[in-house]
Amino acid sequence: MKNSENNVPDPIDRLPDALREMIEAETQREAVRAVAGYDLDEHGRYTEGWLVLTDDCFAELHRRNGEWATAWKPISALSSATIVEGVGVGILRLLKDGAIAGEYRFSRRHAKDVARLQRRLEKIITGDEGEEPPPEAKGAGDKKIRCEKCDRVIPPWSEVCPACLSRRKVLSRLLDFVGPYKLRAAGGITLALLATGAHLVRPFLTRPMLDRGLGTAPGVEANYSLLLMYILLMAGLTVFGAVAEAVRGRLMATLGARMARDIRDRTYRHLHNLSLSFFSRRPTGSLVTRVTSDSDRIWDFVAFTLVELTIAILTVIGVGVALFVLNWKLALIVLTPIPLMFAITILFHRKLHTGFHRIFHRWSQMTAVAADALPGVRVIKAFSQEKREVDRFGRRNLAVYEGETDMIRFFTLFRPLMQFCSQIGTLLVWIVGGYWVVRGWMTAGTLVAYIGYMWMFYGPIQMIAHMDRMFNRAATSVQRIFEILDTEPAIFSGASATRACGLRGDIELQKVSFSYDGVRKVLNDIDLKIEAGEMVGLAGPSGGGKTTMVNLICRFYDVLEGRILIDGMDVRDYDVESVRREIGVVLQEPFLFHGTVAGNIAYGKPDATLREIIDAARAANAHEFIVRFPDGYDTVVGERGHTLSGGERQRISIARAILNNPRILILDEATSSVDTETEKLIQEALERLIAKRTTIAIAHRLSTLQKASRLIILDKGRIVEEGSHEELLAREDGLYAKLTRMQTELQAQVAIKG
Repeated sequence: MKNSENNVPDPIDRLPDALREMIEAETQREAVRAVAGYDLDEHGRYTEGWLVLTDDCFAELHRRNGEWATAWKPISALSSATIVEGVGVGILRLLKDGAIAGEYRFSRRHAKDVARLQRRLEKIITGDEGEEPPPEAKGAGDKKIRCEKCDRVIPPWSEVCPACLSRRKVLSRLLDFVGPYKLRAAGGITLALLATGAHLVRPFLTRPMLDRGLGTAPGVEANYSLLLMYILLMAGLTVFGAVAEAVRGRLMATLGARMARDIRDRTYRHLHNLSLSFFSRRPTGSLVTRVTSDSDRIWDFVAFTLVELTIAILTVIGVGVALFVLNWKLALIVLTPIPLMFAITILFHRKLHTGFHRIFHRWSQMTAVAADALPGVRVIKAFSQEKREVDRFGRRNLAVYEGETDMIRFFTLFRPLMQFCSQIGTLLVWIVGGYWVVRGWMTAGTLVAYIGYMWMFYGPIQMIAHMDRMFNRAATSVQRIFEILDTEPAIFSGASATRACGLRGDIELQKVSFSYDGVRKVLNDIDLKIEAGEMVGLAGPSGGGKTTMVNLICRFYDVLEGRILIDGMDVRDYDVESVRREIGVVLQEPFLFHGTVAGNIAYGKPDATLREIIDAARAANAHEFIVRFPDGYDTVVGERGHTLSGGERQRISIARAILNNPRILILDEATSSVDTETEKLIQEALERLIAKRTTIAIAHRLSTLQKASRLIILDKGRIVEEGSHEELLAREDGLYAKLTRMQTELQAQVAIKG
């Protein structure tokens, strides 16, 4: 059954027949607002369940022991509905006055449906029941296993169902980018129409040129003056058409370039708004390909293909009319090969459409290999794995080549077949038309004009058939770009978000739990309060949750349960950008951009003066080695700072944090990968940096945490110990004391072997 207003299926039709009857027995079909499946239980095991939303109730349908059980909740008993994003898994959480009223786990195949249901439910709860956006405008989510429409398995090389991709809908969304340039587009189309009209008139002039100018018609004498007039008229039309085509080409090429620029800007800007969970599920090479290659294909499509298709269609219509006006019997002969040409086009369409999806996917995989290997070229060379990486790239490159050769095989066969069909029509016209001229039933001028129009007719027909290839390329590229643009950030600032200005630096974690996959909790029921200006050290075995905790404080992810307060306000109520500006991070492996030393130090404060940059470098014990470079602060560091040592990169990273002057400082293993002398210099720089700032330090070298006012020991996602260095060492059976003894023994063994 279809919804008559927007021609989309009723949500209830997605339920199995037995469940649909159960729901219809409980409520009216028209009252069902949304339906979504969920497929995981609280332990992460696969299950089968459905969620149904009506005007005033929320229903859960779950199969237990082969029987379907139904549970209804009145919406009035709920205060909010949120989705918690995990890596590969999401959770729909229903809350009532801060308490959990229900949790439903789902894999990515149900992400879009659950998101739609959650938005509708939240609107009903808040009383803001505006118009629901159309399905194609919603977040695209992750790759699904099966197509929602046809239930076919989506091939691994594609991100959408190739059989159900609506090229018309996908390409129509490009019109949003044409809006700012509609006058230029209108000018280009107008010039295309005028040029097409000029080309259509020229073959028609050949009939009077031959019949009346050269006197080939029976009883007509040659007239050179009349012939010259027609030649001049044809020359004028030729010049006009050439000028119109040149101006039109420039207008449309510029339009396509500007649209491609806008698409690249918008896509790249949106990528920076997306959350870390989005990037953890997608290879970098695939994203780079979408921003670069796909946008370039859109430029080619807008600048040339669209206009050429419009001209081809208009030409076919205009020439078709002219053919019937000149001689309707010959026109029927011209149309004889057309059904065969369209049959060939339809036959090759599916192969071309599927082939382009496969090639684009293989191209992304090849780009991903290069993007993954080149930044790690130092590791590759250190382990002499050049051949392995070359072979890995070669396999991906070979896959692209094989896909392209498959396409070439089909396409090179397609073109000759189309030309053969047009030649059949040409031969038939010459046979029949020549016979009529010999018998005196048609003039030679009419036949020549007819042949000219006939070639003008078959040419656009072949072009329209070839346009299918361009449409497939463009539709695939547009869909890949809009998949990014349609993905909504999991971390964003609310409409009433408060700017984080002048923070004191108080931090409090209240009953905080978090999971990346929605099943295994990395943090579990954490309660922690850090006073402004206090230095707290985090330690414990690997995988205990230390880095996850600071990721939550920085709001790279949102908590699964509980809340994090900064200066008494939930971190989710702050503007994301402003609160991150108040948090400085010094990582174990600092990232430097390709650019000057000064530019890297001033990355967080681009308007900093050279004096401020130098002062920050002095405070980080970096000034001395920087001035020894030939170009000093203007020295260009290699990509990711590979021209510098680890200690030099770390001190530049500390200078960057000092210059940014954050209220909250996070040190993530800042001295774990440097030698003792460099560690001393870094420690001196850190002492200046942490002064009067709230500091959270993560370290495996427990000696670096001795200056912390408190140590928090994490193990398996829980706080197992808390206290000063001396207090925790005094607990001989404690985890911190055990870790300290292990490190001391290991260092002693290393010293003896040395």
